[in-house]
Amino acid sequence: MADGRDRNIAMFSAGLERQAKDLTTAIGHLADEPEILAVSDHWRPIRRKGSRGKAAGQPLLSFQEAGFLDSPISFRTVYSRISSWVSTAGKDKSGRTKVLVIDMSWALATNSATANFETWVEIVDVLSRETGVAVLSLYNRNLMIDEQMLTALRGHPRILSTAGIRENPHWLPPMLLTRGTLRQQVDHWLTALSPDLAPGSDGAQIHAAEGADPMWLLRRAAEEPAIAGLEARDRWKIRCLGRLRVYRNNGSQIIWDTPGGATRKTKTLFAYLLQKGGDGASADELADLLWPEAASAEAARNRLYHTVRYLREALGQGAEKSGSGYLIRDSSRYVLVPPDKSWLDISTFEQLCRQSTTHMNAGAPDEAMICLQAADRLYTGDLFADIPAEYADDNERDWCWSKRYWLREMFFKVQRNAASIYRQRQDYSAALAHCQKALAIDPLCEIAHEEAMRIFAAQGRQEAIDRQFKLYIDSLSHFDDRPKSAGLKATYQALKAGKSA
Repeated sequence: MADGRDRNIAMFSAGLERQAKDLTTAIGHLADEPEILAVSDHWRPIRRKGSRGKAAGQPLLSFQEAGFLDSPISFRTVYSRISSWVSTAGKDKSGRTKVLVIDMSWALATNSATANFETWVEIVDVLSRETGVAVLSLYNRNLMIDEQMLTALRGHPRILSTAGIRENPHWLPPMLLTRGTLRQQVDHWLTALSPDLAPGSDGAQIHAAEGADPMWLLRRAAEEPAIAGLEARDRWKIRCLGRLRVYRNNGSQIIWDTPGGATRKTKTLFAYLLQKGGDGASADELADLLWPEAASAEAARNRLYHTVRYLREALGQGAEKSGSGYLIRDSSRYVLVPPDKSWLDISTFEQLCRQSTTHMNAGAPDEAMICLQAADRLYTGDLFADIPAEYADDNERDWCWSKRYWLREMFFKVQRNAASIYRQRQDYSAALAHCQKALAIDPLCEIAHEEAMRIFAAQGRQEAIDRQFKLYIDSLSHFDDRPKSAGLKATYQALKAGKSA
């Protein structure tokens, strides 16, 4: 196809070992013994026929060299570097067809890459068209989180498998995938099924506004994409772990301290409405949260109106629309409406934690470690760490504290699991570093103390096992309400006796 659609291809495999094997089998469906150009940090070269068991040399570009590890990531840079490299890479003089393979695990290599993953479907569309080379986006199903897999399924017109290459019935043109209304997307799929299902011109006008419901992450607006304008699109990256930070797609950060506003209350209002989602919150509920000691309900509501105005000003600065479009009032309730396709670090963190546990249980430590490292990078502190305790520890609503505690426990398990993998690899220094990371937050973190003792046992350091357990006991003396862990004591005694705990 002249537009390069036939060269924009995806392949899905499960596991790092399986990935190379499947690609070796499937690549022949694209060309007869093509020349492979790979962009990857985990590349396991495919074997060419007649190579007598040895993988032929294949040009390789690292994630760093491609620009995938830049923070913030710039897809203009990624496009420029990869396209330039493709034009010069490879020493094959036989005229064999080039196939550019992109290892999509770059999406988990940095927080910025994870937050901006969706933009790849626009870049690869241009890359395949402009270079004239088949671009194969290689997705490891064991690593990618659910939202990424769904974007991948819709982002490539052709799918390669060991059985052959297929047209993708779920594909959406980039402008519809990233900017189209829900109705426009449905109309595209129906038209692909049968021309008689295509909407008439009248129907298109009737439904032009559908999919623009002002609720949580449902608003969409179609617009032709262009590489020059990618970073300017209206989309937020919301960081809730650690300090509350909201970045626009151009990299600028929302500034909370608007003139005359109360920064802490403005941020608390945003955080509270964010976790309430499309349901929003009533004016009375918000007023009671922020001004519980106000002289009257009316006085609290008046203060709320001013805080709402300040939050709208903060959200509207440098944005595509005024702040009132991001914070609407629906009857007596206020609803926060982030731009469509906005990214939330909590959701990605939770999925990575669950995925890593699945790999641990399946005995796949390499895949587990990639997910654990990505989750570790995302957790830059407790949930809404800079929201004042007087609001975050609200016993009546418990909108933050329980979630904060749960996410912290997930982070501790990330550290324990990463330490366990490093211990099994006999990289004891890295293993202990993960234990210390958990203990720096909670000196009584039992799973970190336990794993640290296991590490010392693996090293044969009996005195260090004693020291670690004593450190736990000493820390326990500072907390009157924390009982001594019988399980931790049993582990200590077993390890001291030279037994498996």
